[in-house]
Amino acid sequence: MKGIGPTFAEHRMDIRLARSLTSALRGDQCIFGYSGHFPDEHSARLIELGEAIHGSCETTLSSKGRLGYVLVEAYQNIVRHRAGPTVLPAWGEARSLFLLRCRAQGHELFTRNPVTHAQAQNLERILTELQGKDNVKLKELYMKGIQRTSSPGTRGAGLGLIEMVRRAGGTPRWNFDPLDVEHVLFSLFLELGEPDVQAARSFRNDTILPRLVAEHEVSFFYAGFWTSEVEAALMELAGVERPVRADASAEREAKWAQLEKLVLPHVPQGGPVVLVLHGDERPVLSIGGLVDQASAGQLGERARGADSGISFGTPPEDGRVLAMVHVPW
Repeated sequence: MKGIGPTFAEHRMDIRLARSLTSALRGDQCIFGYSGHFPDEHSARLIELGEAIHGSCETTLSSKGRLGYVLVEAYQNIVRHRAGPTVLPAWGEARSLFLLRCRAQGHELFTRNPVTHAQAQNLERILTELQGKDNVKLKELYMKGIQRTSSPGTRGAGLGLIEMVRRAGGTPRWNFDPLDVEHVLFSLFLELGEPDVQAARSFRNDTILPRLVAEHEVSFFYAGFWTSEVEAALMELAGVERPVRADASAEREAKWAQLEKLVLPHVPQGGPVVLVLHGDERPVLSIGGLVDQASAGQLGERARGADSGISFGTPPEDGRVLAMVHVPW
């Protein structure tokens, strides 16, 4: 079963992306991805999101601020040090990407962004130096870096990586892939807590999700459990990513309230809820999840009567239907 309202026929999010998100979740707590404009203002939202996730998910990790700090430092490393190849498409393999997976025993963070060959050499040197060092040694390196006199950009890159790895507590893994004659694609992978024994499901080995993110011009996505704190952080993120005029903010809030009331009652308690902000020139917010057949029918009728569109995926084995409702954002 597949359909969509006529208003968004040309802007709908392909159901393959939503299906890929629910598949990538694989029973974990939540996954989050960002590939938007990377403004500095998102740092505060990531702290809020990290606290919301840590405070609500079932995890054996301690230290409330640890996840938020690592998220922000990884994000800021992209903001400050990504290069911008001009010969490659804006939405393609050179697009910067930020991914988070939250598991009960730990979290997984994956970032990628283009860098120059000179930056790559510096990153290789710093990360190689961090290999095998415990927290005491990493702290010593950090303090020496603070005292050392160097240019602000270089100093910031090294210190940020050192402290991020120290707080994560895991061994960093990275690689460089060729882009053009001046740039390579730098990928960094970190785990907080216990390593995931199911390495095959890692973001490091997922080639489908990054491709779909670029194909559908995804600013950010979230799939997993849903709380008021998670919702608040994501809505702040959506507002900063795609700002509106002050006189239109009330209309947008009303639109979200209507969308939330339309969709969330049909998603079973515990989710997962899927939320995606996508589309570059004409952004669309899509939200949904796995619902039963009766709820799918009700959603279809109600969405057609509102300023929204809806798309359905093939029902999985348990009989539930993947339903996504779309509104212009």
